[in-house]
Amino acid sequence: MMKHKLITVAALASLGLSTATGIIPTVNAASNQQMSSKKMDHKSDDMNMDMNDQNMDKGMKMEMDHNGKLPTDLKKASHPKYKVGSTVKLTANHMPGMKGAKATVAGVYDSPLYVIDFKDTKTNKEVKNHKYVVKSELKADKGHKLAKGTKVTIKADHMAGMKGAKGKIVKVCDGPAYAVNFTPTNGGEKYTNHKWLSQSEMKKD
Repeated sequence: MMKHKLITVAALASLGLSTATGIIPTVNAASNQQMSSKKMDHKSDDMNMDMNDQNMDKGMKMEMDHNGKLPTDLKKASHPKYKVGSTVKLTANHMPGMKGAKATVAGVYDSPLYVIDFKDTKTNKEVKNHKYVVKSELKADKGHKLAKGTKVTIKADHMAGMKGAKGKIVKVCDGPAYAVNFTPTNGGEKYTNHKWLSQSEMKKD
């Protein structure tokens, strides 16, 4: 034990350190402060990464199709409340800048509207209560009808990560299904043939 202690003191002396009270604790305190600083830096980096991931997710979810195509495989609605060419005011709030926007009806189709949950093919994140898709944009397992709870494959391409995604129907709403042209109230890029809105989500301008 004594031999081990003498070696320790000698080693300290060779480094120019003293065993006097206050010197060693000061060195330890400095070392602890450096370690704490490193830990804080790591925490800061982790927080920045989390915030970046969240921003990327938000950006991906809002990467909507601004120039959609009208469907050719759906029957046009016979007597819709708002005919093609009508000017309406949107009351829906599916995305920033939609509610309160003036729009022109681009197409009206005889189809229920389906609210769905699905897993984004690009981010692998779960998208909840997406409004809407129509019957021609969903493929159910063979022998299954399109109803609440039905598992589906999505054929629509309204936004990034949607086409080919697996999901399920969480709600079925009455048609007709409306496609509209509108410019967001927040000054964003104009949407052409935006799909879809229900009749109850618009009013006469």
